[in-house]
Amino acid sequence: MNVTHTIAASLIGILLIPAASLAQTTLAPGALRQSIQREAFRLAQAGTPQANPPAPAKQRRWAARHPIALGAILGIVTGGAIAQISDGRVTNSDGRPVFLVGAVPGLVIGFSLGAAVALTQD
Repeated sequence: MNVTHTIAASLIGILLIPAASLAQTTLAPGALRQSIQREAFRLAQAGTPQANPPAPAKQRRWAARHPIALGAILGIVTGGAIAQISDGRVTNSDGRPVFLVGAVPGLVIGFSLGAAVALTQD
């Protein structure tokens, strides 16, 4: 028996299961109408439900509330650390800190990613 026969037999079995269960649970013609009338009467006696109170505002974490700031901070730290580790010196030949050479592009990239996340949030 190949895979096609197995799949066909499975599909036939799946299609027959609802038909078999439907035959067992059929109601008398007036039973459904009586059930609906009883439920309608019960709901009418209960009265109108009171309005639900407004849900409290969800307390989100700082990172979820400020994705742009988080992206900027992570970009500065990551870019500066990569520049510092890759160069191995504290300052370059111009006397500028090597950390800042990597921190500025990291800031731009992190800020951009944080802005993209902020735009996709609800």
